[in-house]
Amino acid sequence: MVKTQLAVSRLTNLVFALIDADRNGGRMLTPAWIREHVNGYQGLQDDAFLTKLRRDIATLGRAGVPLTSSPSGDGVTTYRLLSDQYDLPEVTFTPEEAAVLGLAGEMGQSSELGAFARSGWTKLAASGVSRDLSQAPVFTNVNDLHRLPPELLKDTLTIIRQGLRMTFDYLATPTSEPVRRVMDAWSLVPLHDRFYLVGHDIERDEPRCFRIRRIRNVRALRTRATHTEPPENPQDIVEKSLRVGRRRIDAVLSIPPGTALELAEAGTRRHDGLVELLDVDRDWLARTAAGFAPAVVVHEPADVRADILALLKDVAP
Repeated sequence: MVKTQLAVSRLTNLVFALIDADRNGGRMLTPAWIREHVNGYQGLQDDAFLTKLRRDIATLGRAGVPLTSSPSGDGVTTYRLLSDQYDLPEVTFTPEEAAVLGLAGEMGQSSELGAFARSGWTKLAASGVSRDLSQAPVFTNVNDLHRLPPELLKDTLTIIRQGLRMTFDYLATPTSEPVRRVMDAWSLVPLHDRFYLVGHDIERDEPRCFRIRRIRNVRALRTRATHTEPPENPQDIVEKSLRVGRRRIDAVLSIPPGTALELAEAGTRRHDGLVELLDVDRDWLARTAAGFAPAVVVHEPADVRADILALLKDVAP
């Protein structure tokens, strides 16, 4: 084990030395230079050093590191990295793809889906993908990602991918009795920190969406899905469904200066220091204020304060 660790360390040092030499004029590295400057080769006798260096160069070649060698004026073999073959092409994404990757990054920070998300995000990061966090919020909002079991997500996506009809129990409210639904599912849609399952409801024979946090006991049926194409963008289906019965309210909050800019910019600061918000979505206010608790305090309406306490208790460890 120790010998293996030393070999890996030595090979890594050699690769970094070759990269650095290429970036500084593309010079060839001589065995003498490698022996003096690369950790892992010092203290070896001449024959042992040359044998180990040749083996390491061959190992890097088998691993896919593109190298070239040529004799110097005194007949000594020198080495150089072929950078045009070594560098990976630039990775670019559409705005939609970038949003999905950003969502994966958020999922990997915390929540029940953390381990599920980090496995894929780590592979993407290792390939050179980076995410611009300059517009990221300075708080962690209370949302469905923090409470979504990975098994539920995995089972749902597998059924959709296999083109099967699915069945599940749905609770219209947390205290409702579960109702069994049958659906040809199309996709999962994130909207306002919530996730919705969108598809064709077989019993009602129309497109429907269901908040995935209220879904239980997802099962695949042996029947193939017959309504495989949504009549419109699933995102639009969710937005239209949520417009029905959406509550708009006025509210009064305490927001410390420099805190919760999303809330502060949506309202007007009064002479008494409180911030007044007019005609805002009630659910958005409760979830956003909960994300900034306890710095932000909702004074009115009182029932929104109760919702915020319930949200915080729901995610408390």
